[in-house]
Amino acid sequence: QFGWVTMSLLTQDNINECFFCNSTTQLHPCDHCENIQSCEKHLHIHRPSNTCLPFRILFQEGVGRCVVAARDILAGEMVIEDKAAMIGPACRERVCLECLAPISEETRCHICGLPLCCEGPRHHLECQIMKGWKVGSNLSLYIAVCIIRGLAADSDTQELVDGLMDHLDER
Repeated sequence: QFGWVTMSLLTQDNINECFFCNSTTQLHPCDHCENIQSCEKHLHIHRPSNTCLPFRILFQEGVGRCVVAARDILAGEMVIEDKAAMIGPACRERVCLECLAPISEETRCHICGLPLCCEGPRHHLECQIMKGWKVGSNLSLYIAVCIIRGLAADSDTQELVDGLMDHLDER
């Protein structure tokens, strides 16, 4: 019913590295599988729930960081789960800054006056910073909100974003 996919690019050189950051110091093997080693900081990423993720991250010259299989992967198997580094509106329509649902002009935060129809964890920071903001266009407002949220990301999230390939050399 299911086929197997084998895509392992692992070599003896990268077996003794953290599966995520390629560090070679203070490595710990996964207690549940024999496929990876990890530094203390990244071991929780390899096993976010009850299953070890089937990949590791390698750096390849000219390509950057890439995900490769660390074991055979069953067709239909969950390979990766991810969460957004930052969530914000990316449209011209007026939307709630918390849930991103379309809202009317009159629906706004009673503290800062920004578009908001519900309470949640994202709006708190920009509410304090943007009190009195004179909304010109929805787009300029949303860009400002995204910048604030991006700058407020925790250090672990900032480190992950910094590890993304930027393609600036290609421009």
